[in-house]
Amino acid sequence: MKPLISVFFSCLVGFATAFGQEAERCATRHTEPVLPKEVESPGVSTRSVVTIPVVVHVVWNTAAENISNEQILSQIDVLNEDYSAQNVEIPNVPAVFQPLIADVEFQFCLAQKDPDGNPTTGITRTFTSNSIGIGGTVNIHHSSMGGHDAWNPDKYLNIWVAKFAGGLGGVASFPGEGPADEQGVEINFLQFGNFGTVAPPYHLGRTCTHEIGHYFNLEHLWGPNFNSCCDEDDGVADTPNSCENYLSQCPTHPTFSCTQPDMFMNFMNYTDDACMAMFSKGQKERMLVALNTFRPGLLDSDACSSVGVGEQVASSELVIFQNPADEMLGFEIKTDEIGDWQVTLTSAIGQKVFEKNIPSNHIWQEGCDFLPSGIYFLAVKQGDAVLVKRVVIL
Repeated sequence: MKPLISVFFSCLVGFATAFGQEAERCATRHTEPVLPKEVESPGVSTRSVVTIPVVVHVVWNTAAENISNEQILSQIDVLNEDYSAQNVEIPNVPAVFQPLIADVEFQFCLAQKDPDGNPTTGITRTFTSNSIGIGGTVNIHHSSMGGHDAWNPDKYLNIWVAKFAGGLGGVASFPGEGPADEQGVEINFLQFGNFGTVAPPYHLGRTCTHEIGHYFNLEHLWGPNFNSCCDEDDGVADTPNSCENYLSQCPTHPTFSCTQPDMFMNFMNYTDDACMAMFSKGQKERMLVALNTFRPGLLDSDACSSVGVGEQVASSELVIFQNPADEMLGFEIKTDEIGDWQVTLTSAIGQKVFEKNIPSNHIWQEGCDFLPSGIYFLAVKQGDAVLVKRVVIL
């Protein structure tokens, strides 16, 4: 058993019967705290935004587990929104917590250089004979055991995506804990990203947002021991003490489990993905301490730089004009590339709404009266380039 890890239990419908009402979404085990419980203002990086190089190791046994590039890219998009307070749920945060919302100023990119300096997509794919579920086991970290070896954990955030036995949703290593070659995050393929094989209520990519919080030393809001109730906390001054995890719930504010209203919409809680919305300013500071103390190699990694000095790399951006949208859905694919892009709009449950080809740098608008209110995913693809954005229709 790996030491001192966070285990994220899923509550997908398919697992509800197996776990019943006693299932947990995430559980942590600690011996001694890695960092002081209350962090002090550190001498942290002065960069306004820190770029975190990511490599995604897909370890699969069936075709469904070998998730698409689109699904992987959708998770990167979610992380970038959540860690910059650009997610669409931000306006739903209660007024009392609005001043505490943090732009963590972390941006995540799929690596463009592998550890040997060669060009890469930042994605590896490995077949495993383990049909039970290699996720959450030590085997996933080692090629000799049917998984995939980590890339240099000092320079890359390693994310393994695979099937988990028994409905587990994810695992993260806290800073300074466990072997170096097992540092990183593991996510169940059913909860990775917001597009493809994912299923409600953990279908919006928040399992990975949550587990990366642990990777940067964030506790759950109630602290390392849930049974301590209101007697312990997470070591962050601006997150109220909590004595409830809100598993499989989406509460209404104000809801109390201790003396103050619970910040149940925090990413380090257990609520459904659609109810998660924010990190606090205190949590941001704690993550920066962990980054500078335990993971400083990520700050000077060049893994997100393209190979070849002086080469001009074409860039593309999917721009949504209004999000949330109420009467008109409009977007533009801004790019140096020429030619058409395949555009797909998919509902949150995976139902394809429309598919068409749109030229580069062309403004497209259409009334959205025919769309029921809810969350949709707009994906545009040209060759190997894929961009995915989440769209809310009011």
